[in-house]
Amino acid sequence: MKTNRLLSITMLLLEHKTMTASKLADIFEVSTRTIHRDVDSLCEAGIPVFTTPGPTGGISIMENYRLDKRLFTASDLSALIIALGGANSAFFCSSMKNTLTKIKGLIPKEQLSEIEAQTKQITIDLSSRKQDTHQYRYYVMLKEAIETRQLIRLDYANMDGNLTTREVEPYRLLYKESSWYLQGFCLLRNELRTFRFYRMENLTITGKKFEPRYIDFSSFDKDIMKTVQLVEVTVRFPETSKREIVSLWGDGIIEAFKDGYYTGKFMIMDNLNGYKSILSLGDKCECISPLHIRQYIAETSAKMAMLYTE
Repeated sequence: MKTNRLLSITMLLLEHKTMTASKLADIFEVSTRTIHRDVDSLCEAGIPVFTTPGPTGGISIMENYRLDKRLFTASDLSALIIALGGANSAFFCSSMKNTLTKIKGLIPKEQLSEIEAQTKQITIDLSSRKQDTHQYRYYVMLKEAIETRQLIRLDYANMDGNLTTREVEPYRLLYKESSWYLQGFCLLRNELRTFRFYRMENLTITGKKFEPRYIDFSSFDKDIMKTVQLVEVTVRFPETSKREIVSLWGDGIIEAFKDGYYTGKFMIMDNLNGYKSILSLGDKCECISPLHIRQYIAETSAKMAMLYTE
């Protein structure tokens, strides 16, 4: 446990340059006294860690210090390769492949066969079945705009398909549930917003530079769904549908089993995307409540039936 914490502290200091003992203590859920003992252990191991007093001080690591590759265990390197391989399946560029190659270059020859065996045991595939040139084109353009700090202009569609023209300071790309999003500061709404690629049209890089704002992404991530109202739904389904229902929402949703039918409850988005997630199951489950979602599914099903009976 201590060895893992020491390595993690070293990695954090390499990333953040300086951190307080209290901050590190919070992260690892130990006392500041333990952190100071860890600093002594790192120094004894030859890692150039030092402390600076004062309100702007803290624990730091010598500039330009690089980790010796022997600090990585076989499990560490295997985990890195598996994770990067999964991320590579979702990306549109070769940079992740290059990173994978570099990580593999850290592997000592005597550990190579062990690590290759471990990485073959787990595969993470985040690729989409869609061959989507639309997402690829926007990914390339937005990545360039973020790197060069240029404003972008786009037309963005709301849930009803109505378009508004936006100018946005782009800050981050987000990959979530097989879709790409842009996170940036919308000048029209004067706040941070998340934009889904599929709702963007007429994307252009304006050529106008912007001065980056300070953005606390940790709080932004917590509020990423703040504009989406959630609603609890109750569904009823037979034993034959259980496997598919559980694969979508988990076995924790099941509340009762009676007369050959399960009753389950879970949260969905209170909009068309949420309703369609239940409608896509067809006759495998029945929405019991709330009433407005049950009515939507009934009306939509009736319209679909008319398409195939006329």
